[in-house]
Amino acid sequence: MSLAALPVAASLAACHDKPTTSVDAIPLDGFTTAVLRQEDADELTLGKLSSFLETSCDDSDALAAMFSGLGADGTLALTEAVGDHVGLTHRASDAESELARKTLGQLKRSLGAASKKWELGYARRFGADLVEAAAYPDPASLYYQLGNRNESLAYLLYDASGANDELILGAADKMDRIQRQAAAAGYPHDWAWNGRPRFLPGMVEEADEDWAHDIPTIIMHDLGAHGRASYKFFTGDDGRVEYWVGEHVYDGDLSGIAAALDSASTTTDFMTIDRQACANVAAFGIEAMARRKDFGVKRVKHGKRGVEGAQSLEHILEAYMDSLIVSYATGGWEYPGTYTLTTATGQKIPNSPWFNRMSLDVILGVIGRDGRAMIHLRTAVNNAELNSLPPGSDEEDLTIFADYWAEVEGGTTNAIGTGGIRGAANPDYRFAQAWTDLANKPASELAELAQQCVSDAFDDAAVCDSSTLIDLLKDDTSLWRNGDDNTDEKRRAIRNAAYSSYMRRMLWAADAAGLNGYQDPDSGHTLDSYSTATVQDPDGTYRLITPQEYEHLSDEEKKRANTELEMLADTPGCMGDAVGEVKNSFDQQFQERYP
Repeated sequence: MSLAALPVAASLAACHDKPTTSVDAIPLDGFTTAVLRQEDADELTLGKLSSFLETSCDDSDALAAMFSGLGADGTLALTEAVGDHVGLTHRASDAESELARKTLGQLKRSLGAASKKWELGYARRFGADLVEAAAYPDPASLYYQLGNRNESLAYLLYDASGANDELILGAADKMDRIQRQAAAAGYPHDWAWNGRPRFLPGMVEEADEDWAHDIPTIIMHDLGAHGRASYKFFTGDDGRVEYWVGEHVYDGDLSGIAAALDSASTTTDFMTIDRQACANVAAFGIEAMARRKDFGVKRVKHGKRGVEGAQSLEHILEAYMDSLIVSYATGGWEYPGTYTLTTATGQKIPNSPWFNRMSLDVILGVIGRDGRAMIHLRTAVNNAELNSLPPGSDEEDLTIFADYWAEVEGGTTNAIGTGGIRGAANPDYRFAQAWTDLANKPASELAELAQQCVSDAFDDAAVCDSSTLIDLLKDDTSLWRNGDDNTDEKRRAIRNAAYSSYMRRMLWAADAAGLNGYQDPDSGHTLDSYSTATVQDPDGTYRLITPQEYEHLSDEEKKRANTELEMLADTPGCMGDAVGEVKNSFDQQFQERYP
């Protein structure tokens, strides 16, 4: 199949002279002829198509008319014809192959532009028709002899960030209908294509190779990039979360469904107008993901399968941080759902997801194997600890607050340290050590680490000291030199380090709420004897350094400040009698969760 007989030069030139939305004014017979004829490649003819698409890139009316005239069936066939010139299955010159790749890119961008020009209903139908035409070619179609065109469908939908949300939603709806009908009948729908790939491998990013051949995974990635489509897809049918998150066996990896779940449950606009629906997707999605037998387990290929969705899942937990806190602190409910949560300080938060703690353990175990995901979650937890004690709280509130957070710190450290991963043979305390070490770092250092941590995931094959984040941390703290084995000594060192950083955040939280003794002018307590951990105001009085000011200290100053802050935290003149309660709470709750 080729474009050798594509007689469109004159008609396309005329189209340039008279831009129009009339389908009749854009002769498309040449496209049909080109697809049906099988001749040697003609770079000149391919170049004419590329030239037309290039000069029409800003003419969305002409592009909309062109694809409307082609229809979904013709669009797939044209993509197939152009793709043949990439030369993966037959000899093609470098120039021909390069031109074909360029033209394929133009086709995808042009389809995206056309979809944004169409009425929403038409764009949605076109997306559905693309999937239908690829999966079940029409015997009456001029292109029927070409067989299924799933490779063209995969290419057009791969990284379709420029497409209208409705086109993506239409494709997802049709895929869902086809797949679930097949599953109900007892056999999976085959989204593969006949023979060797002809062009798709040459058009995808290397990082996407594990999943870019699997159409359901591709469409899930599209939903992840189109929040409106993802929200409509998952909230429009309660069974979709259960099936696509918990049951469908992906030929690709789990990154697509994790991205789609994230988009559906955390897109800001929809969290604002329909929080209950978004929270429901988050609650049932986290539960369904944690139940998957292939989640968190390295299976095949590049050794990362099962953990690729960690950053998307982290973003969900970050968006519903109060739910993570309360679920760990109270044990969570056996069944997921949405409830009105009551925080440690008595705040009511309606329409919040409630997670099962065992499910959270599994999710956090995977997050702990992804360097950036771990850093982002640690940053969110640190911020929540610093800011969740409201002004007006008393020492009793501080004790309850500390009790909640001790459970959270112990629970998260345990889940990340033991892996929380189904089938994990032994705990690996290096991950708990990394989690605890990150707790000591200010936000600016965490952000810098996230940039330095270029390795996308920690996986079973990378449980060694070459893991990027662990390598960075080993050079930066003595905690890593305090024994390298999973020993009692190591666990004690981790607990002690966790407590020290925890108390600094409690001290700052109490300071923000006005609970520290030195903040009471009648207490007789002052901060005069501390230098690095305090700041002298213009009136001569001293106050506690803020977390933001702490970030600007040098490394040596931070070490001195840490020592002073830890001393302050244990001083009766600071948190008073609450100090002992906080220590007891942390020891009991943290050690219970992280033995």
